[in-house]
Amino acid sequence: MKYIKFNIDEMHQSMVFCEYRDFTTGKGPMITRAFPLDLIAEHEPKISELVEGNIIGIYYELKGSVEIKETIYLDTVESINDDNVTWIKEFVEKACIKELWDELLKPPTVDQQVEDFIKEFFDEDENKEDPLEKKDFLAEFFAELEEEDKEETVSTKE
Repeated sequence: MKYIKFNIDEMHQSMVFCEYRDFTTGKGPMITRAFPLDLIAEHEPKISELVEGNIIGIYYELKGSVEIKETIYLDTVESINDDNVTWIKEFVEKACIKELWDELLKPPTVDQQVEDFIKEFFDEDENKEDPLEKKDFLAEFFAELEEEDKEETVSTKE
């Protein structure tokens, strides 16, 4: 027997949640994963399809023989079709057991953080009339040090 839970909260958190627990050989560990909706949708486009249009969430839960299947709209709830249920079960197993998308959960490296910072503050936007001037701050810093060093050398000679 397995416990499977899948939830897309597009309206409030913009996240995809998965839970999996295997009871076939006793009480196995609860395995959970939570992905940002946009990020996981880049790797699994079906996620975006599940919440197209007026759909604000998907909720699926399998507890033994009890199954809850909900496509959640702003003002109503409908059942999830069987093809989507099959896909959801496979997705949860890929996420929790095969750990297929765990690299998405890792924090960015220092290099990635620096690159993102530079892109955020220094990339030119074509729509701007007066883009920011890109500068080589290290080159300027060392040039200033050389200038100061030359001034000190001249003043000590005098």
